[in-house]
Order: sequence, then structure tokens, then C-alpha cells
Amino acid sequence: MNRAILPGLALYAVSSSLGLFLGQDPSGPLIMAWLTGLVLLAFLLFYSTYTSPEPLKPYPFIVLGVIVLNFLVQVTGGIHSLLWPAYFLFTVSIAGFSVRPLARTYVTVGLILALETANRLAPKQVQEFQWEAYAGYALSLAGVSLVTAYIMHHVRGREKQVRDAHEQLLAHAHAVDPLADKTRLPGLTREERQATNVDAALKREVTFNGLLEFIYELVPAHTYALFLKEHKDGKDVLTLRAVLSDSRSPATIGSAQDLDPGQDQWIIGKCAKDREPKRLNDDLRIPSLALGYYHREVPVRSFFAFPILDDGGNVLGVLAVDSLEQGAFSEETCQILKRFTPFFIQIIERIRIAQELNIRASHFESLHQMSAILNSSLELNAILNRLAEQLAVMVPHDLCLFLRYDEPSGQAVVLHKSGPALQNDSRSGEIVERLRSVLHMRKPSPEREQTFPVEQNAILAQMLMHWKNGRMQPYHFPDFGDRGGEIRLLGENSKERPELKTLSCWPLAAGDRFLGCFFLGSLQVNAFSELQRNFLDTLMNQVAMVVDNSIMHQNIRDMARTDGLTGLLNHRTFMEKLSEEYKRIDRESRPFSILLMDIDKFKNVNDTYGHPVGDLAIKSVAKVLKETARATDFVARYGGEEFAVGMVDTRSEGAQQMAERVRAIMEKTVAARIGSRDLMITLSIGVSSFPEDTRNAADLVTLADNALYQAKRSGRNRVCLLKDIKAGDEEAALKPA
Repeated sequence: MNRAILPGLALYAVSSSLGLFLGQDPSGPLIMAWLTGLVLLAFLLFYSTYTSPEPLKPYPFIVLGVIVLNFLVQVTGGIHSLLWPAYFLFTVSIAGFSVRPLARTYVTVGLILALETANRLAPKQVQEFQWEAYAGYALSLAGVSLVTAYIMHHVRGREKQVRDAHEQLLAHAHAVDPLADKTRLPGLTREERQATNVDAALKREVTFNGLLEFIYELVPAHTYALFLKEHKDGKDVLTLRAVLSDSRSPATIGSAQDLDPGQDQWIIGKCAKDREPKRLNDDLRIPSLALGYYHREVPVRSFFAFPILDDGGNVLGVLAVDSLEQGAFSEETCQILKRFTPFFIQIIERIRIAQELNIRASHFESLHQMSAILNSSLELNAILNRLAEQLAVMVPHDLCLFLRYDEPSGQAVVLHKSGPALQNDSRSGEIVERLRSVLHMRKPSPEREQTFPVEQNAILAQMLMHWKNGRMQPYHFPDFGDRGGEIRLLGENSKERPELKTLSCWPLAAGDRFLGCFFLGSLQVNAFSELQRNFLDTLMNQVAMVVDNSIMHQNIRDMARTDGLTGLLNHRTFMEKLSEEYKRIDRESRPFSILLMDIDKFKNVNDTYGHPVGDLAIKSVAKVLKETARATDFVARYGGEEFAVGMVDTRSEGAQQMAERVRAIMEKTVAARIGSRDLMITLSIGVSSFPEDTRNAADLVTLADNALYQAKRSGRNRVCLLKDIKAGDEEAALKPA
């Protein structure tokens, strides 16, 4: 602060007390000169405060404000001025908005009354002044201001207590047991970790405080402070976990400082780093702020700190003790204090064991909950969806992906994918599909399974190779750096390429079968703790068993619903789906078509080449139908060499185009190779549609069968509709008998 400011304020306060401006003309030369100096002084004060690195000092501003108010009262009439209530407003404002309301209110009221009392003694007012009224005013001003100050002092104290308690609670919530592994967190979810940490930290604090009180009775001192070594934000720190002090300004429990002091003044850090006691007995004054457990300077004269070491010589913490008396800690006293080291170690170990038991109990409870979810259904999609929902709570992530390995095709099948990392990539396709559904007044079509060659996922391919070599192990990538977007989890052609930072992968196998791989990813670095990974390691064994059971159940169900030779729906399942469509048609009256087809002259194929070649011909037709049909269509082997296709939301014209496309493709397809010869086959197809051909959906199969018969009768290798039957009948009627 400018050296001229404080003398200037004192000079102006003295000049104000003289009452020089009582009854003066506001535009007089004396007042103008005085105001000019006051404005200059105010400018210097504000400028100095703005440019100074030191904290704001409020007292010069209080003095300046009182001088300005006193000047205004003088020039507006002195005892007859109407501005006297402004003093109340000013003092109440000081009391209400000051950090230290009592001291600043005392100064403000005292300065106001000193100036006004001096003004009242001026010759111009002393004769007419009523001292009784002034005394009442002074008492009122002091009373109102001081009551307000005391109230605000109490409020500020309560606020500080609540704030300190909140900071202490936050410190507890982020605490990690000093003897636990650096990466091991006490719980799966963030809430569980914080609840466990708070409980352990509070118990630890109570126990440590009890021990410090006991030591204090044996060795009285000004302050005892216990620091514990912890791991925060990737580095070791010493955190204040217990303090017993006669001082009013000890640091908040939970405040931490870097274990490596970097500078020599933090003696506690040096004590931990050197693993040696530190004693200061003869210093005239020790800088208490550098000790790490005071908020303000305290006249410490003696200091002793010693490290708390376990049996392996590892630092667990530091106990610091100080005194306001010089030479307070003799060698004998220091030895007494060091004998309490085993007690601190026992407390830390006991709390660590209790915390570990709580962790294991939480671990087993979580596994039990997940086991119930995994065994709640045999539907694989439902299981994986519920599993992903629970994992989002227990192990927060941005990507959850399950890939199944299809051994016959060598393809990876995407059975489940979810998470915020995929939302931006998949939302556009979903919106387009929904718009199409709304515009065409139909339900969204079911998605085809997303597949890609296993080799396009390097991690899955590597795990498959390791499994074939008899090795099974999960992969954990804590930090991809800038290479996260290069990972192709969904194949080379997929547009879904999230910029992952963390990725964990588990191979799933059951017996002699490699089932696939489970992926969890995050956009954050080192997102999964060791406890979470261990939990998932155990969980994935159960997931593999459940997935294997679900796949076997699905295979058994598919065997009952599908044709063993072609993989198409069998006749019974086709009729069940037809029944469902008939009910839908009755409710919604939407178009529907059926294709019935038959391999032309199939008996000749069997008689000439044998049934194995006939089976190849049937499989070739099934392959063409699978590749040509839409996702909403259902295709079946109707019986023998006959096939059927149900086409949802399709009118006669669309069904005819589909049938003609199948017929044309089959006509050019090699059904089987017999030596040097290619077996070629053709199809005859009958088409019936609702509502063009009938208003009774139950007649569709009969009408399609009639159309198929007409195609056979008309020369085979063609597509016939109901109108073709009528045309054929008319043509037959015109021929002579």
C-alpha cells in the first residue's frame, strides 16, 4: 500500500473532527480544496489495493467511508442534518457483510462517535447542542450496530463450522486406507466407496483422537498432529487425520501435502522422506505455517516429529508435537513418544482389516446379485441387456460389447452393444428407421445380426489363438493415449469407432468351446480399479456358463422350430407364424403375401443322382431364399422340395417382384457339381396376397397352392398369381374338346 495513504487518512480524520465545514458554503474554496485532496486520496487507496498482491485490507476503506459521511453531515447542517440515519446504514452494512464483524464494527462505531463528539464541541454548535439527545443517539447507534455484529459473528461461526465439517466429510469420502494397495478402492460403485471410506475414516479419527488424548496426559504439549501416508491423484501425500491442539486455528482434518517436500521448510515431509525423527528445541521461533497443521502463525518454540514405520520399514505416517515453551522436548520425552508407534500401527491395521472384510462382503453380495440376474432367464439378449444395466451402476463405463464366435463361419457376431461411446454413431440410423416406420405405418423391422470376420478384431483374434494354444487370460489396457480411435472392435467396415482411453477384455469359454469375448471400455484413463477388474474376472466365469447354457437352449429350441437340413423354419413353425399374422391382419388390416414354391422335376434329380445330391439341391434353394428375403420375411421348408415365404406388409405387386427375383437367381445358380457336370434346377412359384386376392386371410395358403399348381401346369419355371389361374381357366374353356 502507498505510504502516503495511512498518514493522509489520519490527517483527514483529524481535520473532520475540527468541524471546519459546519455552516460553510459547499462551493467555497476551502471545501473545494479539501474535496480535491480527498478524491486524490481515495484514488490512491483504490489503485493501491487493485495493484497490490496483498489481501484486501478493509480498515482504510472504513475510515474513508466515515470521513465522507461526516463531511456530508457537516455541510448539510450538523446537528440539524437529515443524514444522521446514514450512520446506521453504514455501521449495519459493516456488521452484516464483514468477515470479522465484531472488530470492524467496534472501529466503525468508535470513529463515528469520536468525530461527531468532536464536532459537537465546535464553538458553532456547543451552545445549542442537546447532549441528552446525542447520548441517546450514540447508544442507539452502538446498540444496533453491535447487536447486528454479534448476530453476524454467530452466523459466520456456524457457517465456518458447517463448511469445515463439509470439507472434512469430503476428505473422508476420498480417503484411501494407508495400508491398502494404491489402486484398490473399497467398493464397486462410487457411492459404496465413499460410504465405506467415510465410515472407516470416522472410526479411525475417533480412535486416533482417543490415543492422542492419552499421550497428552503423559506428555503435555500445545499441539499433537497425526499425518498418514495416502495415495491421491497419482502421487503419495501426507494427510492430516487427527489433531489435538490448544490453538484456535488448527488445519482442517483431511488437508494433504505432497510427501516429497521439494523445499526444506516442510519438516514433516522431510521426516517421512528421511525416515528419521526431527527435533527443534533451541530455535527462537519456528514458522508454524510451514508445519502444515496451522491456519495462522502461532509462536511455536519447540517441535518434535517422528515417522511411524511398519515392520518392513515402510512409512505409514508421521506424528508431530509442538510446544510454546523453548526446550520442551528432551531426549527422554522423545523416547516416550516414540514408544507409542506400535499403538498407531495396530489401529491402522485393525481398521484396514475391518475395511477389507467390508470390501469382501460387498464383493460377494454384488456377485450374488449378478448371479440372480444371470439365472433369471434363458434368453441371451435379455440376460446381456440386464447384465449391461447392472454393470453401468457397479462399474461405470462408456462401452459394453459382447461378441460371439461362430465357429462354422469364422465370423464374430455382435450380440450386445451399448454405452454412451456408441450413441453418436448409432442414433442417425435408428432415427431413419423410425421415420420410415411412421411414414409406412408399420413396426420397425428387426435388425439383422451384425457380423464380421474374426480377423478384423485383433483382440478377439488374439484371444481365440491363445485359447487354441491352451491359454486363457483377460486383457486390460489402462491408457490408450491418442490411439483409442484406432481400435476396430466392430470390424473394419463399422463406422462405430469410439475414442476409448481404457479397455478391458475377457475371453469366454465353456468346456471345449470358445464362446466369444466381453469388452468394457471407458473414455477416461485408468477407469477401472483393481477391485472392479477382480470382480469382473470372477463374474465372467459365471457369464460364460450362462451364455453357454443359453446358446444350448437356443439350439435345442431352434432344432424344434427349424428344418435340420436347411436351417429354415419347419412347417409347424411356419403355420404358427401364419396364425400370428392372420390375427394381426384382423386387427390392423395390413397387406400380406405368401409365396409357395416347388423344385421342378425334383423326383428326376433323386432318381438320377441320388438323395445326397437332392439334399444339395434343396440346400441351394434355401441359401438363395435366405440371401434374398428381407429381415421381416419368414422363410420355411414347407415339406419335401416345397418352400414357403411369408411377406409382411407386402402387396401383390411387391410379392410378384420378389418371386420373380428368386426364380431368376435360382435359374442361374449351380445347385450341385456332379463330376464335371453342373446341376441346374428351376422353381415354380405361386403367389397370393391380401387384400388383392381375398378378404379372408385364412384362404391365402390355398390360393397360393392353386397358383403354384397353375405354374406347374403352365410349363414350370415361372411365377403365377391368382389372376393367372383365372386366365388359364378361360383359355382352357375356349379350347375345343
